[in-house]
Amino acid sequence: MDYRIQLMSFLVSFLFGIFFSFISRFHYDLVYSLKAFMRYLLSFLFILDISLLYVLLLYYVNHGVLHFYFLCVTFLGYFSENYIFLNVKKYVKRVSLLAKKKRK
Repeated sequence: MDYRIQLMSFLVSFLFGIFFSFISRFHYDLVYSLKAFMRYLLSFLFILDISLLYVLLLYYVNHGVLHFYFLCVTFLGYFSENYIFLNVKKYVKRVSLLAKKKRK
């Protein structure tokens, strides 16, 4: 595999991990209040759709070649987005608390 295609595959995998983290958080918020059967069914369909989307993206980037390290980079993107989200969430709460203290 050419190095340009491999670097593009790494970039797409990392960005897909970020996208997957964002979408899975949104999915969890949507199905949290449903009954157990519907939660399981919708979660199964969600994972199926996400995995098919990842294979389709890799098909367009590198003709569908899937390596273990592409999956590792995808998980790296997933966990880095979670880490950034938690830190931004803490920072935003602190800013809102500071704004309330200044108003008083």
